[in-house]
Amino acid sequence: MIGRAGRPRRGPAALVVAALALLVASCSQSGAATDVVLTPVTGGTLTVGLDQSPTGCNPDAGTQTDSASRTVLEAVLPSTFVVTASGASTGNQSLVDQAELVSTSPQTVVYTIDSHAEWSDGVPITAADFRYAWEQQRGLDPATGLPVPADASTLGYRDIKSVTPANHGKTVTVVFKQPYAQWQMLFDPLMPAHVMQRVGWNPTCTVLRPDVDLSGGPFEIRSANASRVVLVRNPHWWGPEPMLDKVVIRVATSAGQLAGWLRTGTAQVAAPTVPTPGFVDSVVANPRVESDLDVTSTFLQLEFATQGTVTSSVEVRQAVAHAVDRQSVVSQVTGWLDGNVVPSQSHLYTQNQSAYPSAPGAQVALNDFLASNGSGSPTTTTTTSPAPGSGAPFPTTADEAATTRDMLAAGYLLGPDGRWATITGAPVVLRLVVDAGDSWTAETAPLLAGQLERAGFDVQISTQPTAASTGAILASGAADLALLPFEATPYPTTALAEYTDSLGLPGQDGSQNWANLDDPTVESLLDQAEHQLNPVKAQPIYAQVDALLWTDMAALPLFAEPGLVAWSVQTEGVTPSFHGPNLLTTVGTWQLRRPLDADATSTTDSTP
Repeated sequence: MIGRAGRPRRGPAALVVAALALLVASCSQSGAATDVVLTPVTGGTLTVGLDQSPTGCNPDAGTQTDSASRTVLEAVLPSTFVVTASGASTGNQSLVDQAELVSTSPQTVVYTIDSHAEWSDGVPITAADFRYAWEQQRGLDPATGLPVPADASTLGYRDIKSVTPANHGKTVTVVFKQPYAQWQMLFDPLMPAHVMQRVGWNPTCTVLRPDVDLSGGPFEIRSANASRVVLVRNPHWWGPEPMLDKVVIRVATSAGQLAGWLRTGTAQVAAPTVPTPGFVDSVVANPRVESDLDVTSTFLQLEFATQGTVTSSVEVRQAVAHAVDRQSVVSQVTGWLDGNVVPSQSHLYTQNQSAYPSAPGAQVALNDFLASNGSGSPTTTTTTSPAPGSGAPFPTTADEAATTRDMLAAGYLLGPDGRWATITGAPVVLRLVVDAGDSWTAETAPLLAGQLERAGFDVQISTQPTAASTGAILASGAADLALLPFEATPYPTTALAEYTDSLGLPGQDGSQNWANLDDPTVESLLDQAEHQLNPVKAQPIYAQVDALLWTDMAALPLFAEPGLVAWSVQTEGVTPSFHGPNLLTTVGTWQLRRPLDADATSTTDSTP
């Protein structure tokens, strides 16, 4: 919760203040002569404010993975597994009654689709949707079987041998060519095959499209443009009826505008990409607003061009990394908001995940679709969940002596002016490209550049609008360093995409190996982990990988980005998730709260 003392805090005193403020706010309306009791009601329109616009319509396509689109489509598109607010992967019982690993030789997974599941146009959700998703993401031409570039990540899908329907398409049997440990991440989300076959897997989209993004969730898209998306109840939804009639997503120009919407009641929920001081001050000052602050699963990394002219030397990469005072960066960039953020010590997980740095005693087994059978008894066997460890902890502060040692070992000279130079006297220039689309990254860049300048390097900064374009510049050799965000998931096999060429060239088939790291041992270990179905045996493999990544220094993890969600006390059931763009995962259970003496069965809204 947000404290009422001028800045976010999590200490006991702040929690007491916040609890008292919440108690007052939940029992009375500001300015009212008498206390007014609020009670949850069914129906009405709730408005959610974002500060980024959805720009794609197929989140599975590699070119349409913007966070805002994925956030909105959480209320629309179905998935076999979902990531909970605690960061755990759990089966989505709304879509599938069961998802069971029935064999390990060959690995075989059987999905039982809910018999009532259908798209919002009335077409049943069947094995055809699963098969189409596999065909489009396996990296092979469905007609010829020859390799072709995929407009999506092929991770996991390339390991599937067949997708077979039964029971009128409501049973899906997926057989793998080779084991794939984290099969739960597949088919997330599903797209309607009968629509995508008509418009193409990667259609031209600048906004969400109601004719493409058919719903398999509690809400469907009525209309969408760059500034407003209207969701209404899906009449073909087979699950529990949503509490709200309508959800409107409005796109603000800034976090400040979001704060204003909360004050005026224009929006009941606000989730800024970056919670600015003005936004936080406004939330703190508003007794009718609740909030939740936490670190997110997005973390910043300083990536190195491992095949670049200057940074191809591991000694130079280590020297640059030792010149970075990560603790100072964290304190200056995030300290005003969240004192719990610490310099990252893992390439595979962020500090808000249970597997960072270890999570013994978790429940894992062959059939982990359900966390429990409803009685509180686990349906799985007890083992240890995969945890990468953090290798040899890297210093969180700058080490001038280490920088000097490594640069001299790489053959560079330190001039009398304290600047690094080549043997011919040319200055060592580091070209840093920055993802300007991420505000945390934009704030961090000048601090990093200043630290590197003080360590004797010349730094040239350029910007790109997205993480993908930033990474592409680094991969092309046009930059030596890149500052960009990564999204950690419950599935560490995604490291294959970030630190190996196994998916293909950077930017192809989901590959994000922008650093062009080519370490055969890392690739071999990640390949072993990808195919290791026993998480106990996979755990030390990931630990080895992380230790090697610190040695290779293809990337220096910096910190996990803080996140903040705020909502009016006139709402019920808002459950912020800081593990990916999952804010609307539980929107079907959200409600409005109205005074007991008011006609609260509905709210008026002029949205068409």
